[in-house]
Amino acid sequence: MKNFSDYLPVIFSVLVLLIIWFVIRRILGSVSDKINNSEIYKEETLKVLEEIRDELKEMNRNNSK
Repeated sequence: MKNFSDYLPVIFSVLVLLIIWFVIRRILGSVSDKINNSEIYKEETLKVLEEIRDELKEMNRNNSK
C-alpha cells in the first residue's frame, strides 16, 4: 500500500492534465465549427446575391427592349 500512495500525486496530476486537455480540445473544436459555419454562410449569401444580380441584369435587359 505504501507504493500506491507514493504514486497518488502523479496519478492525480495526469488525470487533471487529461481533463484540461479534453476541455481545451472541445472548446477549440467548437470555435472551429463556428468559424466553418460562418464561412459557409458567407459563401451561400454571396451565391444568393450573385443570383439576384444576374436576375436584375436580365430584367433590365428585357425592360430596355
